[in-house]
Order: sequence, then C-alpha cells, then structure tokens
Amino acid sequence: MKPEMTMTGHVSPWRLPFTAEPWRRTAYVLLAPFAGLAAVADGGRLQRRLASALLGRDVPMRRLRGLLALPLDLPTLVITGYAWSIVALNLAYPARWLIGMGGSYHDAWGGPTFAGVWAFHAVFGGLTFLYLTPWILRGLNHARIRLLGP
Repeated sequence: MKPEMTMTGHVSPWRLPFTAEPWRRTAYVLLAPFAGLAAVADGGRLQRRLASALLGRDVPMRRLRGLLALPLDLPTLVITGYAWSIVALNLAYPARWLIGMGGSYHDAWGGPTFAGVWAFHAVFGGLTFLYLTPWILRGLNHARIRLLGP
C-alpha cells in the first residue's frame, strides 16, 4: 500500500490543504525567526532540528546563516499570515461583523443578498486561497532552503 504523502513526497493538489504538510510548513515559518535569533547562542542547532522535524530536510545552519535568514524569515511570516487570514476571513464571511470588519453587503461582490456575498467570498476568496496557500508555503520554504543551504 502506497502512503498518501511523505514529508518530501507528492500528493494530489486537491488533497494538499487537508494534509499535515501545510501546517508543518506554517509552524516552521512561525518558529524560524525565533530560531534565527537563537542561532547566535546555539550555533544553529535549533534551526537544524526545526527544519528536520517540520520540513523533513537536513539543512546545515550556522550562527551567521541564522542571522542572514532573518531578512527572509520576516517577509515570509507576513506573507503566510496574510494568506491564511484571507482563507479564514473569506470562509467565515459572516464572522467579519463580530470583529468589526462588517459593512454594507449590498454593494459587495456577490451582492445584493447576504447569501450571495458569503457564497462568492467563500468560493473565490476562501477556497482559492485554501488551495493556493500550501503551494505558496512550499515555494517560500524551498527558496529559504536553497538560499541558506550548503
């Protein structure tokens, strides 16, 4: 029996958002800036362990590489947070009013009915980014590994 996905293996693009891979990559993006700062003290051991555990890659890290990674880690963190927030805010469109992001839905895309606005945002914003974000994470993490690799 062939496994559905390994850490570095292939998976169907339609199943990718529902696997553990995007969440491991997201965890890596969230922890990488702190590991980069910690690299000054520990010589990059925490970064190596994180990359091995969350990305399934052996990445040689050193003190200097940890600091050099910070200018790449911070924009990656912002992009990842923004992409996942688009998913959450569009799939849970009615919750926008609970956090003060509401407004008139009569002129919103999918309007003039509330059901149309919610359906439009859920399908075109939420589902699109739900499938797009794991690929964005793959690309950002791959670029980081290529730039800071051996």
